[in-house]
Amino acid sequence: MTKPVGVDTLVLLVLGLASTQSQKPADPQCPIKPLQNTCAGESLAFKKATASNEIACCALCSNYSAQPDICAAFTFRADGNHCYLHPAFKALGRLSSGSCTTGIVRPNDIPTPSPPVPNPPVKPYPKNAKNVLFFISDDLRPEFFNGYAQKHMITPNFDKLTNTGMVFNRAYCQQAICGPTRNSFLSGRRPARTQAWNFIDHFREPINGSTGKDYARKEDGRTWISLPGYFKFHNYTTLGAGKTYHPGLPPQDDGDRSWSQDLPYVDKNDAKGCTSDYFSGSSEACPDNSKNLSDFRDYRNLQVMLEDLRYASQVRKTTGNPFFLNYGLHRPHLPFHFPATFGGENIWEKYGDTDSIALPTHPEAPVGMPGIAFTYEMDGKIDIAVAGTSYAIPGPDNPKDLCPFCGPKLPDNATRFMRKAYYSSVSWIDYLVGEMMSELDTLGHTEDTVIAVVGDHGWQLGEHNIWGKHTNFELGARVPLVFRAAGQTTPVRSNALVESVDIYPTLAQLAGLEAPEDVDGNDLSPLWEDPNATVDNDVAFSEYPRCAPLNAAWTPEPGHNTPQSCVNTPRSNFSFMGYSVRTESWRATFWMHWDASVLAGDFTVPPAATELYSHIGDTEADYNAFENENVAADPNNAHIVQQHFEIARKHWEKTE
Repeated sequence: MTKPVGVDTLVLLVLGLASTQSQKPADPQCPIKPLQNTCAGESLAFKKATASNEIACCALCSNYSAQPDICAAFTFRADGNHCYLHPAFKALGRLSSGSCTTGIVRPNDIPTPSPPVPNPPVKPYPKNAKNVLFFISDDLRPEFFNGYAQKHMITPNFDKLTNTGMVFNRAYCQQAICGPTRNSFLSGRRPARTQAWNFIDHFREPINGSTGKDYARKEDGRTWISLPGYFKFHNYTTLGAGKTYHPGLPPQDDGDRSWSQDLPYVDKNDAKGCTSDYFSGSSEACPDNSKNLSDFRDYRNLQVMLEDLRYASQVRKTTGNPFFLNYGLHRPHLPFHFPATFGGENIWEKYGDTDSIALPTHPEAPVGMPGIAFTYEMDGKIDIAVAGTSYAIPGPDNPKDLCPFCGPKLPDNATRFMRKAYYSSVSWIDYLVGEMMSELDTLGHTEDTVIAVVGDHGWQLGEHNIWGKHTNFELGARVPLVFRAAGQTTPVRSNALVESVDIYPTLAQLAGLEAPEDVDGNDLSPLWEDPNATVDNDVAFSEYPRCAPLNAAWTPEPGHNTPQSCVNTPRSNFSFMGYSVRTESWRATFWMHWDASVLAGDFTVPPAATELYSHIGDTEADYNAFENENVAADPNNAHIVQQHFEIARKHWEKTE
C-alpha cells in the first residue's frame, strides 16, 4: 500500500489554486522543485500521455495553456513512461510515495474556472427497481467459447452468463478507440454529439470546447447525465473501480456527476513488472510467474469492487436503495500481462503448445484497400517486443510507400505467442468476472440484479496484418454485448444490428427506469420477446478520423513518439473522417474530407476513398472469412455504394 506524503497543503499553496489575481495563466516553469518518488492521484488528471522522461512530460504540460484545460502540474511514472497532466483548477489529491516524479509547472496566477454546473435533483427509483452490475473490458473482441462460437477459448464464467442471458451477435462500437467509445456509450451520445474523437476532448466540455478554440460545438456536455449518473440521480448507490472512463476523459472519472461519494472511485496499477518463466527480455505478452494475484491491477481492482458490492448490498438491505456497480477491466489491453497460474491451474499451459495456436488465414491487407483505411501502429507503438525480440509494426501490402517504419507480417512464432497471450488475458478477466458473480450470488442478489458485459471496441490479432483497433474494419468495430435481465435463466440470442450507444437506454429499461429522452441509441429490451426483430432500420454506424495525408507516409505526431492515430491531434486538425455503415450484408466506409469549421466530414464533395466489403453469408463465427477484398470499384456494386453513401450522409448530417 502506498504511504501518504505530508505535502498536500504545500502543493496547493505552490500551485496557487486559490489565486484570483489574474485571468491569464503564468508562463510555464519546468519544473519548480519537482517532488521525487511522489505520485499524485491519476484519476484527477485531465489527460494521460506517453513521455520518455520527466522533462518531456513537463513539456507536454506546458503546452496546455487554454481554458479550461490549463495544466498546472504533472506526474511522470517511469515504470510505464506515463505522463499525467493535472488541471489548474483541481487539487492534486492525496500524494503518495511511489516510482513517480510530480512537478509544478504553473505555480501562480491560475484563473478561476467558471462555476460548476449543479447536479440534477434526485428522483425516486421505481418500485421493484433492479440493481445493475456492469463489466467493461478494454480491447475485448467477441472471444467467448460459448456465446460467440470461439471454440478455442477457455471462458467458463462468460459461458455461464451467455447460457442464461441475451447475446447480441452483431454489436458495434461507435469508434474503435478507448476514450471516444467510452465517452459515447457512457454519455449515451454518438461521437458527432460528444465531439470527442481523440485523447484530448471529452463529453463534459462546454460549448466552446476544451481548447477554447473550437467554435462548432452546439451542446454543453456539462449538463448531460451520464449512464452511472442516471442511476445515481435515481437514488442508486453508484460505485466503481478500474477503467470505466478513459483516464482524464472526463476528469476525475466524472466525480460526483457519476459516482456516489460513499466510497472513492479507485483504479489501481500493477504492483510489479513482467517476470516470466517462458522467455527472457521484454515483451508485450507476458505470462507472469507470480503466484500473488495482488500483483495484477485487475485483481487489485477486484478487491475494491468486492468491498463496493458488500457495502452496496448492505445499503440495499437497510435502506432499500438499489445499486449500480461498474467494474472496468484493463485486460486484454496491451500489455497482455496476466498471471500464468490462477484459480488452481496454469492457463498458459492449458491453452496447449504455442505451436498449436492457429494463425490468421488472411494476414494481408484487403485487396483493393485504400491506404488510409490501415492503421500503421500498434496502440501508438512502432515496434512490437514479443518474448524478448523486437519487430517492426506490420504494414499493408507495400508498407514502404505508406509507412517507412513498417515491416512485413510477424513471424509465425511471434504471432502465435501474441494470440495465445491475448486468449489467456481473456481467460484471466473471465476468472475475475466469475469472482464478482459468485459474490453477487452469495449476497443473494442474483435474482434482483441486471448484469451486462461489453468490450469497449474490438481488436485485430494479425488479421489483415493489423495488431490493434484504430480502424473501421469489422474486427475493430464489433464488440461482445451480453445482458442478463434480473431473474433471467433462459438464453436468448439476437442477430439484430445493435450499437454500444444502445447500452444506456437498455440498462435503464431493464432496471425499471425510463431512459432520458435526449440520449441516442435504442432500448433493446423488446428483443427479449422478439430477438428476430430489427432495430433502427437494421444499420450500425462507426467512425474513425485520420490525420495524415491520403497517400503520404505516416510519421509520429508532432511532440509525441507515437504515429498518427489522431489520439494527440486536435480535432480541428483532422484530415479525414472515415464514416462506416454496417448493414445486413455489407460494410461500406467513406473517407470524407474534414471540415474543421463545423467539425464534421464534408458530404458536399465526393469521398477521398471508398470501401465496400461483402458480408453475405457471414455468421460472425469466422474472423478470417470476410472483408478480404474491397469491391467498391466493381461497376456491378455501384448501386450498393450509392445506397450506403446516402445512408451515411443522412445519418451524419442529422447528428451533426
